[in-house]
Amino acid sequence: MAHGKVILFGEHSVVYGKNAIAMHLKSVKMEAKITTINTNENVHVKHIKEYIKSNYNILDEVYVEINSNIPRARGLGSSAALAVSVARAFKERYNLTDENVFDIVNESERWAHGNPSGIDIAVILNEKNVLFNKKEGIRNIDIDLNSKLLIIDSGIKGSTKKAVSMVSNNLDEYKGYIEKLGKITDDAIAAIVKKNLKLLGELMNSSHNLLRNMNLSNDVIENIINICNEYALGSKITGAGLGGCVIALIENEEKAYKLINILKEKGVSNIWLEDI
Repeated sequence: MAHGKVILFGEHSVVYGKNAIAMHLKSVKMEAKITTINTNENVHVKHIKEYIKSNYNILDEVYVEINSNIPRARGLGSSAALAVSVARAFKERYNLTDENVFDIVNESERWAHGNPSGIDIAVILNEKNVLFNKKEGIRNIDIDLNSKLLIIDSGIKGSTKKAVSMVSNNLDEYKGYIEKLGKITDDAIAAIVKKNLKLLGELMNSSHNLLRNMNLSNDVIENIINICNEYALGSKITGAGLGGCVIALIENEEKAYKLINILKEKGVSNIWLEDI
């Protein structure tokens, strides 16, 4: 079993040495089971399985069955969750170590992404909220705001590679936005420590406005944002953009369910509710 993650603050600016905050999710999850029945594994599952078998001397003819509610290419850590869930399933059946699991997950993420930041692995493998910086590495951060976070699927696949490349190709134009996004993340860290919900919501809105100015939003996301603003303290893209998910900070459960119902009436199908 493994769970997903969301980036709360720091998309894109993290690439340029700024901080990012990522949150472990409980409502989106993936489970892998080892079976002797052919499950028509996808290419990623086959790669992980063959890596495990060849490196840990497993000779059995086995297959992997996946059950998941984590959509792919939405910025929720689906590839890392897949690696963690498969590695844990083999650990349980073949007495692998935690070090083996870490090795398997790292190999899988390198195969999937080339040069991953490590933030997805840190959040999903350790099941912790983290503060990430390319120079300083990964640190745990406590997030206890006694409020709610909605994760809303736009239904559009994002492309991290495309989005990061787009920002890089326009860096002269976007450099000021990157600096502001970095400052917003630092202010968000302070707001989390002080449990200042109002400020945190305002920072979410400011962050989204900058990401939109960097052409990382679209009409579907903007429509979701506009609906969220009726009930949320703040809302924004989470992850690379160009699709994926929106997150919305809501002060209580009653308002959260009102917003969920409105979004569903507007045709949004995948919505997850988290304590934050």
